[in-house]
Amino acid sequence: MRSKDAMGLGVLKPALGTLVLGLGGLQQYTSHRVTIHRPVAVEFMSDEDKDENSGDQFEAKLRRPKNHGKSPYFHSLITGLINPLIRPSLHHQLNRRNTEQLRRDLIVNFITIWKKNVGFDIYPCFRLLLPYNDKERSMYGLKEASLARLLVKIIGLAPDSEDANQILNYKLPGVYGKGAGDFAERCYEVMSKREVSSEYGHMTIDEVNDLLDDLSHHSKSENQLPILSKFYNSMNATEMKWLLRIILRQLHIGLSERKLFSAWHIDANALYNVTSSLKRVCWELYDTTFRLSEEENKVTLMSCFQPQLAAFPKSSYSQVIKLMKDEPFWIEEKMDGERIQVHMSEYGKNFKFFSRRAKDYTYLYGDSLQNKNGALTKYLSGAFIDKIESCILDGEMVSWDSVEEKIEPFGYLKAAAISEKENDTHSLSHPLYRVFDILSVNGRLLVDVPLYQRREILTNVVRSVPFHFEIHPHEIASSKEEIERRLRQVVAESSEGLVIKNPTSGYFVNSRGDEWIKVKPEYMTEFGENLDCIVIGGYYGQGKRGGILASFLCGLRVDTVEGETERSKYWSFCRVGGGFTANDYATIRHLTDGHWQKWDPYHPPDQLIELAGDKHDKEIPDMWIKPEHSVVLEIKAAAVVPSPDQYRTNYTLRFPRFRKIRSDKDYKSALSFSEFLALKIQAEQESQERAMSLEGSRRAAKRVKQDIDILTSKKFIISVSKNDVSGAVFTGHTFCLLMAVKDKPALARLIAANDGKVISDVPTTFNEDPSNLHLIAEKDLVKVISLKRQKRLSIIKPEWIHDCIYNRRIVPYEPRHLYFATAAVTQVAERYVDNYGDGYVCEIEDQANLSQILQNMPLHKQPSLRKLDSIYDLIMQHEDSTSNIPSLLFHGTVVYIDAASSATNNLAEIFSNSSEYQVRITSNYLSFGGASITTDIEDPKLTHIVVNPDEKQLRSRLGILRERLAHWARAKFPRIVSVLWVEKCWAEMTRLSEEDFALL
Repeated sequence: MRSKDAMGLGVLKPALGTLVLGLGGLQQYTSHRVTIHRPVAVEFMSDEDKDENSGDQFEAKLRRPKNHGKSPYFHSLITGLINPLIRPSLHHQLNRRNTEQLRRDLIVNFITIWKKNVGFDIYPCFRLLLPYNDKERSMYGLKEASLARLLVKIIGLAPDSEDANQILNYKLPGVYGKGAGDFAERCYEVMSKREVSSEYGHMTIDEVNDLLDDLSHHSKSENQLPILSKFYNSMNATEMKWLLRIILRQLHIGLSERKLFSAWHIDANALYNVTSSLKRVCWELYDTTFRLSEEENKVTLMSCFQPQLAAFPKSSYSQVIKLMKDEPFWIEEKMDGERIQVHMSEYGKNFKFFSRRAKDYTYLYGDSLQNKNGALTKYLSGAFIDKIESCILDGEMVSWDSVEEKIEPFGYLKAAAISEKENDTHSLSHPLYRVFDILSVNGRLLVDVPLYQRREILTNVVRSVPFHFEIHPHEIASSKEEIERRLRQVVAESSEGLVIKNPTSGYFVNSRGDEWIKVKPEYMTEFGENLDCIVIGGYYGQGKRGGILASFLCGLRVDTVEGETERSKYWSFCRVGGGFTANDYATIRHLTDGHWQKWDPYHPPDQLIELAGDKHDKEIPDMWIKPEHSVVLEIKAAAVVPSPDQYRTNYTLRFPRFRKIRSDKDYKSALSFSEFLALKIQAEQESQERAMSLEGSRRAAKRVKQDIDILTSKKFIISVSKNDVSGAVFTGHTFCLLMAVKDKPALARLIAANDGKVISDVPTTFNEDPSNLHLIAEKDLVKVISLKRQKRLSIIKPEWIHDCIYNRRIVPYEPRHLYFATAAVTQVAERYVDNYGDGYVCEIEDQANLSQILQNMPLHKQPSLRKLDSIYDLIMQHEDSTSNIPSLLFHGTVVYIDAASSATNNLAEIFSNSSEYQVRITSNYLSFGGASITTDIEDPKLTHIVVNPDEKQLRSRLGILRERLAHWARAKFPRIVSVLWVEKCWAEMTRLSEEDFALL
């Protein structure tokens, strides 16, 4: 029995010496082949059948059983099995056990009749009953929307007819009273009214499979239309309904592969677990008297197996600890990628990549080390030690951002792999394989070896290739506090969650046991912010929630001023559909009844609601509602993530979940966009503080390091906090960076963070507003020289990007922004600066700019006002004469500014501190207004003490002032006022009463 300390140190040797893969121990492994004993087939495969057996090396050798009877009609599958399985009378007055037994008897009876009347080849039938498990047939590329458009044409419906709308808007409640949310059922309702005969058609199961194979080979609607027309003309409405469900792979008859396989053969599930092949299950196990050998029940090289899965999240950390039997356990980060198993043989001459659903991705990631077009294998030379001839690895394929050096969301993976396969040099992402388990080495199966021993073997078999092929790290823990700490860390990094693993467990194919347990933030301890969002749209559900608004589009209020009128718009922010109870739905319906309107994509409510995309083509709701008639929902989320393509706010929530209806709030008090940004900044700051306290975390340290993003070049330096640059400054603007390769990524990140689009080359045509295209350069590269010679386009310096971000809006070009410009652009740019280069629009953001402007100004001696008091007295004799003379606004006042002192003169530091910035502005107003500013609070001429109300230590500062005032011996005390008094006086150009701004 191994000790906890030994496991913690990771130095324990496996109990079986032959499994220790040190450099010397590898010689104990021999490469052997496993012979699979198959039953004798009824007939050998004919020549016309050979085309069906291409691909997998095992399936290429399969002998297909021959049927002695004709292929049954397609409708016999419906009447003989599907209808009996879903018939309500089956479940009437039967307990669950009797119901399941009756369902099994129905399946067994159907299989028995098939063997008797048709033969032993049941594969054509199983392909239709288990469409999701049929890897021989590729995806059709058809979803409900595209199928609806094709069916409208096939049936001959007018596009604007009631029946066409019923199909196209199948989620909406229909005129027939049922079928809402069920596409196939809605189509049946429409087709059943038009069928010439209610009798079943004469299309056989083989003919259906042939046409479906043909359909899967076409992706264009003009090629799919005639195939679907053949189905429609040969079937009645009932057959078409089930055909559509087969195409959509949504039978929903309660028939899983486990139930069907167990009725077919006692070893069927075992064979499917280690092969993922529906064809092999059907063709090898047609004889119920035949039993698989022990070797045939094992994972085999180059054959896709069903991987072990993590159990669903538990209700508490304590339950997780208990399932680990109070022993030390492993914590691994749950990655946001695709589960991939890698099979390698012949020292890297052959590779196979399979997904969890048995999809073969070898064409994408590479079939050998010599394949230079493989997205991954071309980097794996040296990834395996020399003595490894073959192995099977289990892990996760993710997309790696080489600029940010972090894992990207799952949606980026396919694009990154294709770009890498095509050797796209402009791509900033590439696939990264994180391997966390090993199942076989040189023909020796390791599934029965404990996990901690498999990990030791893995570390001795493979070598990491940084950012392409790495061993997934883990940490050893034994308490719930360690789980919580690690989970908070991954949530801060917007990760998927954790997987808790028992290090003493073996590997169980196609199992979801408690040896591996998922821990996700939305199911465990509370995380994130609760946000009160207004509902602006709704989506109809499917299945059990068909016909009702089952999920909701929530928005954030954006306040704008047009002229003298304040207006509010609502930007789409997130979609929430989890956490609702039947009572919640009923309450929402009651509160919003009669106010929902159908969303019209041709006439959207742009004046009130904005979605993402120029054509409003992202996250379009089925219905929308005016905010004043809507409800506010409290939403829980794990994190805020960027989403520029889906939501107008450019952000959305990760794992959003409904908490409750906020009946105490209305659309005016719901969360606004500006309030959300403030919460986001606060959450990021807290996240960074937590990350800094997590020792030993490379990724956390990386995030802290990247908090300040510095972009440098020979001409300029940008140094701004990420909290200041994230936004939508460049929405609708496109940039082409004509710069050195090493200078592009950082600037591209900054543009993307502000919702800008970066393209790789200068477009020959630009369909959008040409003023929204910006060419950026800072030195004469070949492309830049060529553009300058053409004298068609202006080229801008990178400093302009900085000025836009600093001013939080698009600023006009100034002469200092122009690297090369046409005469017209130069003329316009000169209008935005004075004779000294001081811009009328851009604020001065640093000392360097200010110094340059001052150097451009000639020195003039200013005349002195020797008798200022006399002049002031003379002016004061005229009523309202000071209203246009700001320099006399605070004349006669002696002011002490009470604030935390700062010795810095760095404007960037001053601007980053809002309190310091406000104090400096106040001081300038007072100085320009003629006040005398003193640094001595005991000054006998003191008239005012100005205090910043935003100071964190305001209460203690006022307490000190109150104590000092109590000991002053003077006839008249100075007025203690807020800095707002100074700002209001300056804004209205008159000295206001101090009463409304007094602090003491």
